[in-house]
Amino acid sequence: MRYMAGSRCRVSFTDSDGVLHGVDVDAESLYEAVAQAVAQFREDDVNPQDPGPMTEFTVAVYRNPVEHKIRMGQVAKWAKQSTTEGPAGITKRQRVRQLLAPKHTTAGQSGIIVRSYLHKLRLG
Repeated sequence: MRYMAGSRCRVSFTDSDGVLHGVDVDAESLYEAVAQAVAQFREDDVNPQDPGPMTEFTVAVYRNPVEHKIRMGQVAKWAKQSTTEGPAGITKRQRVRQLLAPKHTTAGQSGIIVRSYLHKLRLG
């Protein structure tokens, strides 16, 4: 049995007419989620047919959101070039620098501006 620790889920299926039905439930297992959904579908006047034994359900588990707080200066400082992480680390930092670059600059100018900003952080 798949245990989900009281998770919020969206359970859906497509009936024989091609109509997609879905409902949100709170369940502690995959099986409980489907059973709760079937019970709710049976109470709904819109869905005239019960799901059969070959009905395939999709269960999407909503995870609790994760929140992080970080200052812009920390992001910019991290983005400065480092060769200690190898090619993958360099690529990640380059990507962050590109995303932080002002939109009105060209690609060549953006590196200069970010380096200048990072230089100011080190001095300031």
